[in-house]
Amino acid sequence: MKRAASSDKSPRSVRWAVAVLIVLASCLCLPLTLAAGTRASSGGYLNAASESTRTETQLEKDFQTGSPQFLLVLRTDRSVRDLDAEREGRRLTTEVASAPGVVYARSWWGTGDTRLSSRDGRAALVQVRLRGSDAQVERRAEELADRFSGSRPPFRVTATGRGVVDADLAERSRRELVRAELVSIPLLALVLYLAFGSLMAAAIPLGVGVLCITGTQAVLYGLTGVMQVSVFAPNLATALGLGLAIDYSIIMISRFREEREAGLDSRDAARVVSRTTGRTVLCSAATVALSLSALLLVPLPFLRSLGAASVAVVILACSVVLAFVPLVLRFFGQHLEYGRLGPRRHGTATDGARHKGIAAVLRRPATVFLVSTGVLVLLALPFLRVQWGLIDERWLPAKAPVRTEAQDVRRDFPLAAGSTPLVLLPTVQPGAPKAARLAADLSQVRNVEFVSGPSGTYRKGVRQPEEGRHREGTASGAKPSHAAASATRGTWLQVVTRLDPSSPAAQDLVRHIRSDQGTGPLMVTGETAVLLDILHTLRQAAVRSAIVICLATGVLLAFFTRSLFIPVKALLTNLLSMTAGFGAMVFLFQEGRFAHWLGGTATGVTDPLLPMLMFCIVFGVSMDYELFIVARIREEYLLHGDNRRAVATGLVRTGRVVTASCIALITAMAPLLASSVTVMQLLGTVLVIGVLVDATVVRCLLVPSAMTLAGRVNWWLPFASGRRTAARPSPAGETV
Repeated sequence: MKRAASSDKSPRSVRWAVAVLIVLASCLCLPLTLAAGTRASSGGYLNAASESTRTETQLEKDFQTGSPQFLLVLRTDRSVRDLDAEREGRRLTTEVASAPGVVYARSWWGTGDTRLSSRDGRAALVQVRLRGSDAQVERRAEELADRFSGSRPPFRVTATGRGVVDADLAERSRRELVRAELVSIPLLALVLYLAFGSLMAAAIPLGVGVLCITGTQAVLYGLTGVMQVSVFAPNLATALGLGLAIDYSIIMISRFREEREAGLDSRDAARVVSRTTGRTVLCSAATVALSLSALLLVPLPFLRSLGAASVAVVILACSVVLAFVPLVLRFFGQHLEYGRLGPRRHGTATDGARHKGIAAVLRRPATVFLVSTGVLVLLALPFLRVQWGLIDERWLPAKAPVRTEAQDVRRDFPLAAGSTPLVLLPTVQPGAPKAARLAADLSQVRNVEFVSGPSGTYRKGVRQPEEGRHREGTASGAKPSHAAASATRGTWLQVVTRLDPSSPAAQDLVRHIRSDQGTGPLMVTGETAVLLDILHTLRQAAVRSAIVICLATGVLLAFFTRSLFIPVKALLTNLLSMTAGFGAMVFLFQEGRFAHWLGGTATGVTDPLLPMLMFCIVFGVSMDYELFIVARIREEYLLHGDNRRAVATGLVRTGRVVTASCIALITAMAPLLASSVTVMQLLGTVLVIGVLVDATVVRCLLVPSAMTLAGRVNWWLPFASGRRTAARPSPAGETV
C-alpha cells in the first residue's frame, strides 16, 4: 500500500511541476504576443527553384531589370507632356532611382514607353523594382510610399503595386489579430457557460485556451527566427490553437461528468478520463499534426510557415490540455458545478430527439448514405468553375485606398497592368538575329500588342522605327544598348499584352512561349509565369502530401481502433467534409455570391495555395470528431458486441459533446469571418463550413449509416484475435 501511495504521489508531483512550468512560461511569453505579429511578413509564395524565380534573379543581377513591385501614380490637371510636368517627372524618377534598395525606376519621360502614360495623357506611372526578400520589399515599398506620396506640383502622387498591397494586407492582419482575441474570448465564455451550465466548468477550457494563445505567439516568435513566417500565420494559428484547446477540454470535462454520475469520486473519475479520453485526445492531436505536416513538404515558404506554425500549435494545445485538465478535475472536480443557475438536466441513451433521429438513420442506412453523399458532392460542384490567380488588391476591402488606386491603374494603363511576360535568352548575344526573329514571331501571336527589348520593338512581325530620342516599349529605363551591356552573354525580351495576368489566355501565351525552343534555351517570368510555376509546384507536392496524410493517419487510426475498415472510411468521409468548403471558395468569394453579407466583393480568382492549406486543416480537424465518436462506439462494442447498438449508443452519448465542441470551434474561428482581409474571411468561412458540415451531415448521417452497413467489418483487422470484451474502465487503469 505504501508503494502504491508513493507511486501515485510521484506522477502527481510531476503533473504539478509541469503545470507550474507551463503557467510560468505563459507569463514569460506575454511580451512576445505583440512582437510575433510584427516579425511576420507577407509574400512567401514563390519556389526558389522555379523557372520564374530563377529568371527574375538573373534579370536583376545581369540586366538590372525584372518585374516591378512598386508603382507611383502621378496625376495632373494638364498634360504629362507639359514642360513643368516633364521636369518634375524626370526629377522624381531620378530621386526614386537613387533611393536605397531600388534596382530601377522608369517612367514615360525617361523611356518613351507609351504604356506608362494614361489614355487621356493626364497621368503617368513610375515603375520601380526593389531589391531583397519579400519582407524587405514590403518594408521598402512602405518607406517609398510614405516618402513620395502626396502633393508634388503639378502632380498628385499616390502609391500602389504588389509591394504596397502586401504591406497593406500585413498591417490589416496584425491589427485584426488583437481584435479577434478580444472578441472571441467573451463569446467563447458565453458558449461554454451555456454548454456546461456552470461557471467552474466553463472556466477550465477558457483558461486552457488563454494559455494556448500566449504559447502560440511565443511559438510564432521563435519560428520567425529560423524561417519566413506568413503574416496570416498568427491569426490562423491563434484561432486553431484556441479552438482545439477548448475542443479537447470539452471532451475531457464531459467524460469526467459522466464518470462522476456513474458513482466515481473526483480522483478516480479524473484517472478514467486520463486513460480513456486522454488517449483519444493524444491520438487526435497526433492525427491533426500529421495532416498539417504535409504542408512542410511543399517548397513554398507561405505554406511551410503555416504548416510549421499549425503543427506546433496542435502539439502545444494537446500538451496544455493533457497537463492541466486532468489535474484540475482531480483536485477541484467536486466544485465543477459551482456557479450553476439552475438544476442540471440529465438524459439517458434511450430518450430524447437525438436518439429518435439516430434510430431513423439506422433504420434506412443505405438511403441515408446515398442521399448525404449526393448532397455533399453537389455542394462541391462550384469548385469545377475555379479560376486560379494570385492574391492581389482585389482581396482588400472595396474602399481601401490601395485597392481603388490599383483598379484605377488597371483602367487608365491597360498595357502596363496587363500580363507582361519577360523572356530571358541566356545563350543569345544582344542584337543577334535569333533574338530579333523570336521577337518578330512572338509579336504575331494572338493577344500580343508588341514585343520589345534591346534589339528594338516589334508589332505584328514588323520592327518599329525609333521615335526621336524615345522608343516605344524600351523596358530598361535607359538606352537599349545599356540594358544589354551589363551582361557578357544573353539578352531578354518583353512581351506586352492587355490580358489579365490570371486569365486562361495569358496562361496559354506563357505556355506557348516556353514551348518555343527554336532559338535555344529560354526562360520566362512575370506574374502569369509565377502562377503557372506555383500550380506546377503544388501538383507535384500534392501527390507527396496525399501519400503522407493517407499513410500516417491510416496507420495511426488502424492502431487506435484495431480496424482496417474504419481508417479507410475515415479518409473518404473526411474528403467529403471538405466539399462544401471548397465549393464555397468559388461560389462565395471568386464569384462573389452573397459577398455583401460578408462585407466583401468578388475576387475573380482563387489563390491556388488556399485549397491545399484548407485541405490539410479541415482534414485534420475532421479527424478530431471522427476519433472521438469512433472511440466511444468501439468502447460500447467491446462491452456487448452488438454493432448497431454500439453505433446508436456511441452517437447519443457523444452527440451533446460534439455539438458543444463544434460551436466552440466555430466561435473561435468566427473573428476571421469579420476580417477586412478577404484571405482571412475565406479561411474562416471554409473552416466554419467544413466543421459545421462535418459535425452534422458527416458525423450524424454519413458515419452512422456507413458503420451500420459495414456491420462486423468495422472491427476486422488481419492477424488480430477476435473481439475482446471489456468491462467499464475503472480507476485502477483498464483502458479501452
